[in-house]
Amino acid sequence: MQTTLTNTPTKARMRAIIRWGLYPLSWAIVLNAIFLISDGAYDAKTIWGASIGFLAASYLLIEWKFPYEERWAMSLASFIADFKFVAINTLFISGLSAFLALFTITLSGINTGPASNWPAYIQLPMCLLIFESINYSLHRAMHETKGALGNLLWKTHAAHHLPPRLYLIMHAVFHPLNGIVIQALAIILPVWFMGYSQNVVTVFLLINGMHGLISHFNVDIRMGWANYLFVGPELHRYHHSANVDEAKNYGATLSIFDQAFGSFVYRPGTPPKELGVDPATGLPPYERFFDVLKLPFSRG
Repeated sequence: MQTTLTNTPTKARMRAIIRWGLYPLSWAIVLNAIFLISDGAYDAKTIWGASIGFLAASYLLIEWKFPYEERWAMSLASFIADFKFVAINTLFISGLSAFLALFTITLSGINTGPASNWPAYIQLPMCLLIFESINYSLHRAMHETKGALGNLLWKTHAAHHLPPRLYLIMHAVFHPLNGIVIQALAIILPVWFMGYSQNVVTVFLLINGMHGLISHFNVDIRMGWANYLFVGPELHRYHHSANVDEAKNYGATLSIFDQAFGSFVYRPGTPPKELGVDPATGLPPYERFFDVLKLPFSRG
């Protein structure tokens, strides 16, 4: 059940503005970055870093002031309890993701491939579609594959589902192997093979990064019709549901593959009852950082 928050008229107005205005504003920031990239006056990597950094800092402030579900918020007590896991993994995964993103942008500036001579308006949708098709396949396999392979894939991915709450920093709660697999197979290899331009890759990473942040956002964001194209918090919250029957929505940036393959769950204005995993799975709580790190190497 959604937490009832104390609202003054001013807060209520602010919540309404954020609910319907923050997603379009985020796109405005991304589109401004795209204009600067296409203009060529600034380094693409600098624009990417500044834009994602600004969005992340702004989202953190908004999430702190206007949480959607207080039961999912990162309180001081939960932060202290989570500190070892969140701090170490956040530093590692964020650092790794930033390095791989910068490496991918650099690679795209010196590499050629089938897409090298395509116009940017063809390269960008192809880059998004190829990434999402690979990511969707890997992500769904991590959840639904049976047998020994499925067990290994799930244990590599399970760390991201252990927290019983959802907030911005929790986006970085991944097993390192999971981060490496997704970055390598869904981003770096396609960029290397296809030979997209550096500007197109930077724009792709901007769009991908913005949706990665906002999809884990503990703020009441409504995307309306855009949910049928992109993945945001209304969809991704259900991916983290403790009820496996509704824990679908495997897309990272685009929701079109979920719609095409029957894994689309969209319930506007209604949050999942519980997040995390069923305790009956026997998985360690994510506060036991080293036990979680050992999961892919454990038997059973």
